Amino acid sequence: AMGYARLSARRTTLILDASPPPDGRDAVTGHASTLAFELTSGRRPVIVNCGPGQEFGADWQRAARSSAGHSVLCFEGYSSAQIGPSDPATGLEPLTGAPGEVLCDVLRLDTGDRVQALHKGYSPSHGLTHSRLLELSHDGRHLTAEDRLVVASERAGTRFQRVLVQNGGAIDYHIRFHLHPDVAATVSDGGTRATLTLLSGEVWLFSAPPGTVLTLEPSVYLDPAEMAPRATKQVVLSGRAMKYATSIRWSLSKSEDTELAVRDVAWSDEDPFS
Repeated sequence: AMGYARLSARRTTLILDASPPPDGRDAVTGHASTLAFELTSGRRPVIVNCGPGQEFGADWQRAARSSAGHSVLCFEGYSSAQIGPSDPATGLEPLTGAPGEVLCDVLRLDTGDRVQALHKGYSPSHGLTHSRLLELSHDGRHLTAEDRLVVASERAGTRFQRVLVQNGGAIDYHIRFHLHPDVAATVSDGGTRATLTLLSGEVWLFSAPPGTVLTLEPSVYLDPAEMAPRATKQVVLSGRAMKYATSIRWSLSKSEDTELAVRDVAWSDEDPFS
């Protein structure tokens, strides 16, 4: 599909939204989801986005379209594109101020496949460019990642300094990882690690970098096939940007024990029991 980057290895598939949101006629349904990703293991969704909210009313739809409704980095109260005022004729709310372009590269490496993408949607508000690098190992068991916030020009630097001063010398960011309702999550090791357990018994470990705080917060999964939003959780990685370049490295790896619980190598993906 146009605008998405896909990494796939063995049973693990990752899809990254690597294009600006739609404009023109489709801007009224567009989401501020640039650089958000979803990850599935076998047929089981692990990391998701909240989903389309229009079935559940205007407030849910608004929340679902915001960047916070996606598995991506954002700043408190800001999205990479804004939901504009409603059209008097239709009542629909188009996205405005979306990133003009998204640069994206997919590389095949000896260690795995890597996608790297960036957008400048937060340059007008914060003077920052967000880039995201995701690398999936060939055996599909390890996702290593880096989110970077960078001041990319002199003008952006002036804006960044101004926002920094307004915020007492640091800009709080949150990287959200919305979990599918079937995923059970716990946080351990003093907020540096999260354990994600799938219904199949498969276990994934999420590791946070030093200088960030890992929390588990409520979220919702908006499945149009359901009568109501389903309660779920999100892993939230929080930190503070203070310099012209901030790098946040995190990883998601299938635990070593998983081999015993799920015969993920020996069985084909077509296996009806997987």
